[in-house]
Amino acid sequence: MGQSSGTVQIDRRGDIAVVSLDNPPANLLSAPLRAALLDALDGIAADDSLHGAVICGKGGLFSHGLDLKELDAPFQAPTPRDLADRLEMLGKPVVAALMGMATGAGLELALAATARVAHPGTRIAMADLGLGLPPGAGGTQRLPRLIGAKAALALVLSARPVAASEIPALFDDAAATDPVAAAVALAKDLSETPRPPTRARRDGFGDPAGYQAEISRRRKEVTASPVPATRDVVAAVEAALLLPFEAGLALEEQVFGDAVVSSQSRALRHVTRAERRAVNMPETQPGAARRVETVGVVGGGPTACGIASVCLAAGLPVIQFERTDDALAKTRERMTRGSDGAPVNLAGWQGTTSLGDLSQADLIVEAVADLLHTKEQVFAALSEVASDDAILATQSGLLPIDPIAAAAARPDHVLGLHFHAPVGASRLIEVIPGKQTDPKAVATVAALVRGKLGRIAVRAGTGGGTLPERINAAARDAGLSMLGMGVPIERIDRVMAEWGVPQGIFRQIDMIGCDIVLTRGRLLARAAGFPTAHLDALVRLVEAGRKGRASGQGFYLWDGAGHAHADDMLGEMLFGAGADRMAMSEDEIRLRVISAMANEGARMLRAGFALRPSDIDVACVLGTQFPRWRGGPMKAADQLGLFDVQRALTRFAVDWPELYSPDPAFAALVKNGEDFDALNKVGKNRRPIPG
Repeated sequence: MGQSSGTVQIDRRGDIAVVSLDNPPANLLSAPLRAALLDALDGIAADDSLHGAVICGKGGLFSHGLDLKELDAPFQAPTPRDLADRLEMLGKPVVAALMGMATGAGLELALAATARVAHPGTRIAMADLGLGLPPGAGGTQRLPRLIGAKAALALVLSARPVAASEIPALFDDAAATDPVAAAVALAKDLSETPRPPTRARRDGFGDPAGYQAEISRRRKEVTASPVPATRDVVAAVEAALLLPFEAGLALEEQVFGDAVVSSQSRALRHVTRAERRAVNMPETQPGAARRVETVGVVGGGPTACGIASVCLAAGLPVIQFERTDDALAKTRERMTRGSDGAPVNLAGWQGTTSLGDLSQADLIVEAVADLLHTKEQVFAALSEVASDDAILATQSGLLPIDPIAAAAARPDHVLGLHFHAPVGASRLIEVIPGKQTDPKAVATVAALVRGKLGRIAVRAGTGGGTLPERINAAARDAGLSMLGMGVPIERIDRVMAEWGVPQGIFRQIDMIGCDIVLTRGRLLARAAGFPTAHLDALVRLVEAGRKGRASGQGFYLWDGAGHAHADDMLGEMLFGAGADRMAMSEDEIRLRVISAMANEGARMLRAGFALRPSDIDVACVLGTQFPRWRGGPMKAADQLGLFDVQRALTRFAVDWPELYSPDPAFAALVKNGEDFDALNKVGKNRRPIPG
């Protein structure tokens, strides 16, 4: 007879107990599940009629590991390590039956089993480093004992899922069509022919010299990693070979404890949660989303073809319109090549020069020139042919949505759907409703982006620049303000590069092109409150023929090898004769840039341009070069301390009030002892920006 504790179910298969994790949808190893599983294991150990056990997961997957919220406080007993130790030393064979996904602490639990079997297609991952953490439930000690340093470090350092069949040494059977039945049979065999626990295994230690050589190679690779846990993982895997098992576990426990409170891990966990949270928009109510079964794309340029390719890869049929046969032929050629040079399967693709063919589409995405009158013509024409329920979306992240929607017969069915470049690789798509957009249209595209396309949907304002563009503009204004104070340009860029922004501020502009940044900046300057002080400097540079790296001169002087060199005459050119070079501390430089970005983020929240601080962070991490391990500009301000940021803004505002006058949110949050993360609630609990 089966037993159930709510999160764990126990069934008997003769003398073998089948223990099922039942914590939908991801079978997370929450504190209640861990407690129930420990009770189940204790009961199995005490039952002399049971000769072994199988551990598996309900709902088509094993376990996605820990609940991230638990990492913000000490683990409740039993800890994941306690659970793995108990399972490993049960005194009876335990076989893990894997299917779907087994990641993080879920995989570590399976490693503690006596043996493992897997369903075909099962994927496994040591995803901890994606959160700035080493494995914390014995993974650095058990995994190399089974498969050696090379395969273990490949799995842990990548943090990416791989097919179980790619690591056959971990499994007795990696292609079990009925993994529970196979595990039960194996548990019966092991009850008669015992196998040592994983901690006593030495399969992966057969070549000590090769093991140590791999450690040395990986240690050199990760020396410069900004995430300390990356180096700690290599040290812990080395300890598996050199130290007794318990000593290796103690080392793992120490480095895990250090990592979980590190700023890098806090930032990485914040971004992961923010990505999951972003799809929770006011419009995404249960049952609001409609099915999208066919997508129409208007245009045949690189962006349009990138959008079409993304949809095709997700299994959605695509009807793509171009005006002439010649243009359509070029579109087909571009689609065949693929945006990244990889061929695209065109089985679900239909090219057409007849706009009426788009009547079959549930969603039509326009991706033509970013000119308002052109888009108005397109949407007026689409209104003539689109089905009554079709959603019409513009790819533009530049133009406001409402004038475009006004040209359509059904403005409530119009919104922005901005695929960030490079379209094929970027995970970020901004959902931009207009004032009249039907909430069901927002819910539909958000569900499509997150579900079918597997990307991150972030809700933005009603057009006039993407979320990251305003933040970037504020950073550029901050850089220009320091340049005007005499801080050398190369020092500003070096400090920001060392902080994690690879190209700095001014080198990035040069690499994009001063003329390109200026042209787009002038268009974006039409939006209320857009930071524009840096545009004056760009005007002077472009007028002088200094268009950036491509022209050999911009903010920097560029040599033939593509290396940037400081120009001693830059300050005089931009700010007049007599400009002095000023010493400024690295902390001050970083503080000026981060506080400007966070202040602009607060203003965006107040204007309704962004929904929550974490959405701004996600957009900057996925849509620009903002380092993920810094968490985004709002998280960076939180980690500096909003009280200190507020004081800095007040001080900087004396000279640059337009950029640095503190948004009222800072004073209100500081008064309540809160930070921006307090505004990241979802649903009915979401708070408006205070002050």
